[in-house]
Amino acid sequence: MKQVLSVEQMKHLKELGVDISDASMCWIKDSEGNRFLSVNDEYCYEMSHLSPVPAYTLQDILDKLPCFIGNQVLTIQKLADSYTCLYMEHYTRSIGNITEGKELIDAAYDMLCWCIENGYVKVGKEGQ
Repeated sequence: MKQVLSVEQMKHLKELGVDISDASMCWIKDSEGNRFLSVNDEYCYEMSHLSPVPAYTLQDILDKLPCFIGNQVLTIQKLADSYTCLYMEHYTRSIGNITEGKELIDAAYDMLCWCIENGYVKVGKEGQ
């Protein structure tokens, strides 16, 4: 099971304007260039030969997603072989947006990107 976002996904969030310094984990490289995970703390930066890349866990992503968009609530569903994140109005069952992935963290990442791109999650100076 995938525990954190990839380096590429984290770089994309940074390009979208997300301050990724609050990530729980980080990807670091050893002297041979192999990447591995570490807790995102001072030690992570001291032991890395190359710049560490912060890495969000599923909990980090969920903490950034709004609970509600209007009267639609963030909903997570497990299907037979995939997961979905969606904003749904529970009484009418109308869906505002839905993302799907083989891993829950990927569906949540796609939803976070959508929320940022549509102004539901503020980033950069507007998020301060």
